[in-house]
Amino acid sequence: MSARAAAWLLLAATVAAPLPVAAQATSPDGTAVQAAVEHFLDVLGNRDLDRLPALFAPQATMAVIRQRDGQWTTTAQSFQEWLGALRSQTTATKFREPLTGVSVHVEDGRLAFLRADFTVVIDGQVRSHGVDYFTLVKDGDAWKVLNAAYTSHPGAPKLTK
Repeated sequence: MSARAAAWLLLAATVAAPLPVAAQATSPDGTAVQAAVEHFLDVLGNRDLDRLPALFAPQATMAVIRQRDGQWTTTAQSFQEWLGALRSQTTATKFREPLTGVSVHVEDGRLAFLRADFTVVIDGQVRSHGVDYFTLVKDGDAWKVLNAAYTSHPGAPKLTK
């Protein structure tokens, strides 16, 4: 077989090969994973704390990498510790957390990863921004958060050219 024929055969095989689920941005699982994360953010933003446990897998964790006053801090907690800290807050500010630049990867219909840029909006003003990373697992028919981690910077994102 000539080199040219081999190249055409390789190209045809590559184009004809099905994409893995992880690369299919609009797969039903990918859509369900994004909906599960957005639902969590809505519940959290509305401070409906009693509804949060049903959205998390057992032994779930939270990690926050935050920049304040030019210094970075990292906090890692179990879901229960994180929820306890939320419940102990004396002021409960409601917020919205719209996502952009969402990327979802699903493996075997059981494990998923979502990465997205976000802003935190309070009273119509962007108060912080960063990147969310969620790992979810399928529990029956529901996607549940196994780990949520995010970076956080104060204020709106800087516009780049």
